[in-house]
Amino acid sequence: MNQLFDFFNPVNINVLVSDNYNEKSRLINKIVVNSINKPLTELGKTKVAIFGVSKEVKGSINSSDLVRHFLYSLFTPYNINIIDLGNLKSGKKTNDIIYGIREVISYLHSKKITSIIIGDNNNLPFGNYLAYEETKKPINIVSIDSTIFLKQKNIDEQDIHYIPKIVLRNNNCLFNYSLLGYQSFFVSPDDLNTLLHMYFDTVRLGMVQSNIIETEPLMRDADMVTMHLRAVQGYFNENEKVNLPNGFEGREFCQLAKYAGTSDRISSFGLYGLNSNNNESMLAAQALWYFLEGFSQRKCEYPSKKTGSILKFHVEVGKDSVITFYKSKKSERWWMEVPYPKSGFAKSLIISCSFSDYQKACKGEVPDRWWKFYQKIC
Repeated sequence: MNQLFDFFNPVNINVLVSDNYNEKSRLINKIVVNSINKPLTELGKTKVAIFGVSKEVKGSINSSDLVRHFLYSLFTPYNINIIDLGNLKSGKKTNDIIYGIREVISYLHSKKITSIIIGDNNNLPFGNYLAYEETKKPINIVSIDSTIFLKQKNIDEQDIHYIPKIVLRNNNCLFNYSLLGYQSFFVSPDDLNTLLHMYFDTVRLGMVQSNIIETEPLMRDADMVTMHLRAVQGYFNENEKVNLPNGFEGREFCQLAKYAGTSDRISSFGLYGLNSNNNESMLAAQALWYFLEGFSQRKCEYPSKKTGSILKFHVEVGKDSVITFYKSKKSERWWMEVPYPKSGFAKSLIISCSFSDYQKACKGEVPDRWWKFYQKIC
């Protein structure tokens, strides 16, 4: 797709960077920006590509650019080849943005470039998903959100949750979906039961907060991660004109973003629900900073026969059952094998897990994560 940059409106750096940021360690000096003054024509050696998808408001800065304003000013010790493509053009038809996202991400993934989307509505991740669907490979999605709406009156509305659109598609490629940080009073019990019957993961806000490290294995096995700012305490709900009293603290939100960044598998990351609000835009910028920090620390490790930095453990669970665990010497992360009798290619699959799963198996108990995955594939 030689016309990649034709999909975007360049960034006006003069408006976003008013201060004189001469320090080399500021992000603005470590990122290549497709700007009005210096438009780009090629990706070069890019590893991460950022782009915004926001409504243009006359007389004011759009929400994606407001995040950029704060992001560019942050100091960073890491060196990654990052490009900011600009803001995706809206197109003439309602769905042009969705298909524009699909085309852009498909192209970026073909070049092995991780994509970051800064967006303002709930439907945008659907375009992201469509890029994966073209590969016809099963994918895992993790969503950080306070709510989900599976039953929509009009599935074609633009500002709805994207998951119903995916689930209702024939032959969709969604293998697993994880909803992290939901708040029970915002979610219908029927919707939760639907997710559970599909063997999807649902983890309440309090459970994530009490042991946040247990979410890391879910991130590690994900292909696509979406984070909605309404999952954060104090988020301004425009419909109700109220700041939400419960949710993640800023540092927890950023920790989750870093877990996503360190995942070797994740190839797209999105921040959604942006308002033209300085506090929320600064938090979004910091979450992006943590994702990029995590990306710079990726280990590219996965249990295999050729890897000498992986320890292997066989744990008896019951009389005749054994679960094989793997531990990385580098990161101390864990994996476990799950038998896959239906596969003609492998007798088992290796999934990410935590140290607590290993401890539970050592007590003779089958880890919940193992059992849930086994039920899903069998």
